[in-house]
Amino acid sequence: MQPSERKTPSLIKLGKLANARKFDALEELWPQAVEATDYGPRELMPIAGQVGRQGSVERAETLIDLLLENIEAGKGAEAALAAGRLAAAQMPTNGTVRGLLSGLYERAHGETVEWKALLATLFAEKVPLDRTVVLVDTYLKLEAGAYLVDHAYLIPGIVESVDPNTGVITALFDDRHNEYGPSTLDKITPLPTDHFPSLVLYDPDRLRVLAHEDALAFVALALQSERDGELSYRDLKRYVVRLLGEKGWKAWWPKTRTLLKRAPRIGLGGGSQPFIRQLRCEDNYEDRLRRRFERERDPLKRLRQVLEYLDESLLAAAATAATAAAADSDAEADPATTDDLLLHFGNSAAKIAVEALTERPTLALAGLAVHAAVAERGAAVARPNPRAATAVLARIEDKVSLATELPEVLLVRTLAYLREVAPAEWPQVHAAVLVRGSKRICDLTTRVLMEAGQKAHLQAVIDQALAAPTASPDLVCWLWRSRHTAATGKQLAEYNGTDRLNLAATLLGLIATAGQLYAFSDDDRHLRALESARAALVWQSAKAIRTVLEEADWNAAVRLQGLLEDNQGLTADIRSQLVATLRAGHPNLFVDITRPWEEREVIYSTDAGLQSRQRQLNEIIEIEIPLVAKQIGVAAAFGDLSENAEFTAALEKRDQLTSRATAMEAELTIARAITIEMANSDYVNIGTHVAARDLLREVDEQYTFLGPWDTDTERGVLNYRAPLSLAFMGKRVGDEVVYGEDDDGDQDNQQRRWEVLRIESAL
Repeated sequence: MQPSERKTPSLIKLGKLANARKFDALEELWPQAVEATDYGPRELMPIAGQVGRQGSVERAETLIDLLLENIEAGKGAEAALAAGRLAAAQMPTNGTVRGLLSGLYERAHGETVEWKALLATLFAEKVPLDRTVVLVDTYLKLEAGAYLVDHAYLIPGIVESVDPNTGVITALFDDRHNEYGPSTLDKITPLPTDHFPSLVLYDPDRLRVLAHEDALAFVALALQSERDGELSYRDLKRYVVRLLGEKGWKAWWPKTRTLLKRAPRIGLGGGSQPFIRQLRCEDNYEDRLRRRFERERDPLKRLRQVLEYLDESLLAAAATAATAAAADSDAEADPATTDDLLLHFGNSAAKIAVEALTERPTLALAGLAVHAAVAERGAAVARPNPRAATAVLARIEDKVSLATELPEVLLVRTLAYLREVAPAEWPQVHAAVLVRGSKRICDLTTRVLMEAGQKAHLQAVIDQALAAPTASPDLVCWLWRSRHTAATGKQLAEYNGTDRLNLAATLLGLIATAGQLYAFSDDDRHLRALESARAALVWQSAKAIRTVLEEADWNAAVRLQGLLEDNQGLTADIRSQLVATLRAGHPNLFVDITRPWEEREVIYSTDAGLQSRQRQLNEIIEIEIPLVAKQIGVAAAFGDLSENAEFTAALEKRDQLTSRATAMEAELTIARAITIEMANSDYVNIGTHVAARDLLREVDEQYTFLGPWDTDTERGVLNYRAPLSLAFMGKRVGDEVVYGEDDDGDQDNQQRRWEVLRIESAL
């Protein structure tokens, strides 16, 4: 048989020869096995290792040397090194294999002086060869500038230097340094050169360029570094803000979001802060939209999807052009796919309009508007008939239903469509929509009516809103805010009923009515109206309403006082602040009307006083009365009740406690907490603290006027119902207080006089 015709020895046979210690026969067949294409080092190296474990180390070294030499000659040093790593696992303590591996590392990864020195250091260590291989491979990945992670730090690090003589690596973690040697190298793990969080820290300029030139590649790189291939909006924003700043993020994200929606290998979640994830396979954006569109059964939502796509396509074209310009490329969207989808959307909108014509004419009108919007983009849909819109509009008896039945985005598009195709009808429709429109619709339609000179239509709607504000809460709120802006406020001043005082009164009336309606019906519509009106009132820190209150004359102040004091729609804090503002300009209005210290049917007290009185009542009911009842039972057990003094005393005590508890309960039923408004009075009132000058003794004194359950005369805290307190009530700073009567020089009854120096809240 010719040498070329020799059959490759089987692995089973080679293994049996090694196990049987027939090393001569194995060595004879080994060259054929090494040269065979059927086997590789993974199959042959364990056989050589078995020879060494059988006690013939030199023969094993020969087999390994021949195998490595053959691989290096045929496939190069890198392939031979991979096989050498297998040899290290088979013979981890063999010196010859250690030398072979050291040489292979030099030939595979360069023969610089530094690398040779590091190899000498590492291979000289008295550690198992397989452990040495792990160390050397780790050092290969940890050259200066490489990234690494140490779980003792929250952030990745970067290699600053490697000492070839000692193997000591110096790493930087943001602003902290640490060192690692061969014995501590297992604490760190090398990271890829494109590890995104590391690039953010140590090579931000590279990422800044990438973010501007190719936003999709930037996001893909960020996703690649995430373990689960998913990135949160918050993390992405944190990265970009660090690189581009907050202003840069605001400019970058809208464009990038549009591109992400269309990326075939990236998925973007819904919501304002979506998750971003890497897709396993490509999914064309238009195909995703078509599937979503076909799954949707609500025609209004289908029409909204079409408008969203039209808006996004414009943004996507602009973003793609900007990215292409930054990257100096000619990238553009596939026009065939886009045109096909637009055609499908346009035909679907027309179909929706036809099907809804009889039962839902408002939907039909929106369908026509969307169909026309698609046609404007150049899609090959049927040419829209402008007269169709007028015919459909005639079917809508109550034009207000456009605002109540159509989502805002569809309503905006429909109104714009009517301005184009129904020049005679659109002003009336816009005015009708204003009655129930949102703030955005109010802003849009009002400006359009003003610019078109449709004053009569707008005035009619304003009159209607001011007469019944709960029917048009958004319009009332819009009028209030817009009246206090420069350009729009000047235009609104020309309309009847839009003076600031009247609008303030209307807004306060809306808050009061909405608050009452919500309290009675618990309807979310009333709650939304109430919250919207409150927000308008405190807009710009309530500057507008404060200005109206400060500038109000007497008649206006009387009108506003009635709208403020009993307004249950206002929070207690806001109501108190606004009343205080009004009182500052018209104090007499409140002195004449509000005299709480004269109310006999009410007892005012602080919260602490009320709680103290309630505790006293609870102690009588829960402790003292049950204890007396027990005493009555014990006394009754003595017999002869007519002569039983203990029994009689217990009964009297019970009656006293019961009477006292009844009186306290009656007091608590008419008790009221002292309000912040009362305590903030600019005259002496319940809840105020007063500094006064005793004019006879020429000394300053301090008095606090609170409820009967707050009294502490030693500290100058007086019951507001006490005679001395009543002498002070209603006085202002600078007023004189007189108490007592001049009784012929009797020092105990001598008249006293004070001058009020200062009045403050005691709460």
